[in-house]
Amino acid sequence: MIKSNLNCIVSSCAYNNDGYCYASHIKINGYDAINSKDTNCETYVKGSFESLSSKSDEVITNSQNISCSAKNCTYNFYGGCNADHVLISTRDSKCDTF
Repeated sequence: MIKSNLNCIVSSCAYNNDGYCYASHIKINGYDAINSKDTNCETYVKGSFESLSSKSDEVITNSQNISCSAKNCTYNFYGGCNADHVLISTRDSKCDTF
C-alpha cells in the first residue's frame, strides 16, 4: 500500500519518518535551477522525527503539499508540483524529481 506520492530519503530531517514526510507543507527552492543539484527543500529541519517538540503534523505530505520556485522544472505548475511522484534525496535535500 502506497502511503504518499512524495518520498524523502533524508534521514537527518526531523519531518522524515520511515521515508515519508510529515511536514504539513514543503517548499522547494531553486528559482534558476537547471538540474536537481540546484534545488533544495527549504523545509528541511535537522533532527529526528521523535525529537520534534510538536507532532501536530500527523498527516503524510504528498506532492500536492509542495510549493516550488524552480521555474525550469517540468513539473512546476504555477508554483505547485504536478509530478506523479516526488523524491527528495539525501544529497542536501535535493529534489531528484526535477
